[in-house]
Amino acid sequence: LMLRKMFPNLRCICYSPPGGLLTWELANECSEFVNSFVLDSDIVPRLSLNNMERLRDEVLHLIARVRLSKYEIAQRIFWHGVCGDVELGDLDFLIQQNEDMLHPPNDVPDSDFARELARFETMQRERRSSRGTARSVGLYPPGNITHLVKTGQSKDCLHGCVGCITCGASNVGSEYTPIQKENDDFNEIEISPTLWTDHFPNRVCVEMERIAESFGIDTTLGSPRDC
Repeated sequence: LMLRKMFPNLRCICYSPPGGLLTWELANECSEFVNSFVLDSDIVPRLSLNNMERLRDEVLHLIARVRLSKYEIAQRIFWHGVCGDVELGDLDFLIQQNEDMLHPPNDVPDSDFARELARFETMQRERRSSRGTARSVGLYPPGNITHLVKTGQSKDCLHGCVGCITCGASNVGSEYTPIQKENDDFNEIEISPTLWTDHFPNRVCVEMERIAESFGIDTTLGSPRDC
């Protein structure tokens, strides 16, 4: 941004840029010379103070609503979500699982934790009020954003074994589709087995090369897959 006046033809390509970076106005104004690429569930482009506070609050409310023991929850997640034969995109199954594991939002049982949570939320509201509006300024990833969204997964035995061994953190056999996104579309941290590994440069590079090849672009020079 600081070099733009000196070099008006300057263009910038951002791979997995941080989310809490630019104001809304600046993030959009730089779109004519900045292009950003984000791989699926990458947590870094979603990192902002508001997003982290929202995730914290959601987790605390889920803890207050839980019906089952930690062991039972972990068992369901492992067998159905990692090594099971249930599609993670099966919304009916996921909704039923949530209903089985959680109390309804408007029927949370009274507990020591629920009372402590209510006191904590009151304290947080008082702190936000005392800090004023300066800390509430939203920050966003820069420029035009292309989001590589996972839209498919190979179902052969090898890819299933890799997914089980890595607890779903591998993207072996995954298929991605490039989608244009707005700067404020990354306003929520996605809980995913790949939220960290989707930020790894080697993974981003390989998936971008595959997509480029699907458009007939030669990517053989300097490819990490040739090393």
